[in-house]
Amino acid sequence: MFEFWCEWDINPLIIFDEKGNIKYCNQEAEIFLSYINKKEVYQFVITNAPNKKGIKTKFETVKFKDFEFMGYSIGYQNNNEIGVRFFINTNLKIIEPTNLEKIELPKLLNFINEYINLKQNTKISMIFDPSIPPIMANKKEILNTIFEILEDQKEAKISTKIQIGEYIKIKSKKYPIIEIEINTPLKKKIKSPFFEIINKENGYILKIPMIKEDNETNNS
Repeated sequence: MFEFWCEWDINPLIIFDEKGNIKYCNQEAEIFLSYINKKEVYQFVITNAPNKKGIKTKFETVKFKDFEFMGYSIGYQNNNEIGVRFFINTNLKIIEPTNLEKIELPKLLNFINEYINLKQNTKISMIFDPSIPPIMANKKEILNTIFEILEDQKEAKISTKIQIGEYIKIKSKKYPIIEIEINTPLKKKIKSPFFEIINKENGYILKIPMIKEDNETNNS
């Protein structure tokens, strides 16, 4: 039962040995470590470890590239291994989606790619998460937002994924978040009243609620 709960914890849990090798990590940590250098994480753990055996918990913003946590616990019982648990920010974002229609993200993004190639010379590469189902979303707003982001850009990398451990609240119901990440130079700040957009140094992230049925929000 203990391993079951650890494995399905929405917070990344990692245990290192004394040389910085990973002895255990749960599913959430596997996703995290696939993007982040484990040596960077181990150095953070050693730097912030408690001075004596036990657990040190601190609530403060911790960032690793595009990952942001609201705190951490670091602890050890001996000199052979040390563990860390990062706390995901699960604050619910509240939005009111409108003008929803059924879309398939791969088809929509391929259309964007073809349209942009007719208008300007932008080299676009794309990676799709095959686990994302067709969703209900504001198609026009997604198109206009991405067109604005890609305007006059020479190249861009577009990828999609389901964001684990974070939700969007619509009325009384929680929805998982689908992220459309566009890596390209940040030339201007982009905002939308229909979904959250993160403007970062090397591009943008669109956070879209994973609404699967047309009547979901009406029945919430």
